[in-house]
Amino acid sequence: MKRQIKKIALLIIAILGVNYVNAQTDFSLHLGMLFPQGNFAESRMDNQNVAWLTKSNRAGAGLGFDAGMKFRFNVPSVKGLGIIATADFFLNMPNDDVKSWKEDIVDSYYEYSDLDEITISLPHYINIPIMVGANYEYAIKNNIKVWAEAGLGLNIGTLTDFKMLAEFSDGGDYLEEKLEGSYQVNTSMAFQVGAGIMFNSKYSFGVHYYELGSQKIKGKQFEDEIYNGESINYDEWRFTGKSIVPGMLTIRLGYHF
Repeated sequence: MKRQIKKIALLIIAILGVNYVNAQTDFSLHLGMLFPQGNFAESRMDNQNVAWLTKSNRAGAGLGFDAGMKFRFNVPSVKGLGIIATADFFLNMPNDDVKSWKEDIVDSYYEYSDLDEITISLPHYINIPIMVGANYEYAIKNNIKVWAEAGLGLNIGTLTDFKMLAEFSDGGDYLEEKLEGSYQVNTSMAFQVGAGIMFNSKYSFGVHYYELGSQKIKGKQFEDEIYNGESINYDEWRFTGKSIVPGMLTIRLGYHF
């Protein structure tokens, strides 16, 4: 995988070098919404069936946002054709099923009369796809172009930590119950296809589909009970789950410099 990263980095550097010598550059920034697809969007929390909690290929990802940049380098010998280099930051929140599960857990804990507080932080999915590819533009009217593109590259994917902390007090006694999980970073091959429209060479609207490759869910989890400041029941274990394949549709607006 390190060799693949090195090859793509060298390719991007080579493209940048060719651009400054021979071609015109279009640089743009974009923001958009993410709509997870397939198993990446699914969960069955009635059975705690989600990848970060048990062995499942369902990720439980909900809507998210996308922020990124794109360089487009004209190919002088072919009108309308360009080479692109892109980098994006994707963040997907938990879906409604996972959020409802959290609310049910919180409600069940509040049945204890000695509970002071409970907090739960659900994992969010982070993906950073870095790609190179080709883009074709076609002018349909003055200051209006349509375009289509495809890209291939690497994705860096991970999850934020899962954390649950419940605090109890009874007289002078104090008890904390902790459960936490942290997850490793994955790298995988990824691709995207997209199409859109550009106005006045400044503003663009695009729709893209990303397939971010297979990601093995691994990490470390621990639980602990702390009574009056002293750990009384600590347990830690490694977690190896199934692989997920993040797929998502993006709708984004871009500004071109």
